[in-house]
Amino acid sequence: MVDKNQAIIDFLLTCPAIQNSPLYFQFINAKDDNKQIVTTANERLLHRPFIDGSVAKQYTFTIIDFKSISYNAIPKGLSGGTSENVEEMFEVQSIIDWVDEQAELRNYPNFGDDYQIDDIRALSDIPNLNGVDTSVQPALAKYSVSIQIDYIDNTKLIWN
Repeated sequence: MVDKNQAIIDFLLTCPAIQNSPLYFQFINAKDDNKQIVTTANERLLHRPFIDGSVAKQYTFTIIDFKSISYNAIPKGLSGGTSENVEEMFEVQSIIDWVDEQAELRNYPNFGDDYQIDDIRALSDIPNLNGVDTSVQPALAKYSVSIQIDYIDNTKLIWN
């Protein structure tokens, strides 16, 4: 039996924006470039049973990404001038883009033989900025990206 949480961790560790950063599950030591996976409860009412005993389900989780922030204005008059905050947001955006690419390639986490993944998607087109922690130095922005996986649970399958 495959642990879905471990399958998600293994899958995310192949993402270029995540693989070289500290990754935490359900707990984090908030520092620049640390990332956290937080699972989200899904309503059991959303489970759709089929006549063959299989059940359509969802697995939802959020990746929280801590990034140092800058209080500097965006440089003007410089070709290609940008701020640290724009660059950091672009890096978090690359997680969403990677998930979209994996969906197109039908490259999904391995939930095991009893589960068939139908789709994976980010639930927003850009990362959410959930706040800024100024109590630490450097100050940290807390970005999040929620991801949902639609899958079929065949563990109670009556016939094929």
